[in-house]
Amino acid sequence: MDDSASDPEVVCPFCGSTDTERESAFGSEISKMQYYCNGCHTVFERIKFDGKQPDTG
Repeated sequence: MDDSASDPEVVCPFCGSTDTERESAFGSEISKMQYYCNGCHTVFERIKFDGKQPDTG
């Protein structure tokens, strides 16, 4: 099942393209995902973030 449609728009940090796709759910660390840029043909990582703020109180 491909759930990449639910991913937020990911911008390539190298060329600024939004023509990116998730390559792997896990990168070099469990807290990162790998993406592939179809614009500059580069693999890059992005930190996972669910949008919730941690409880610091």
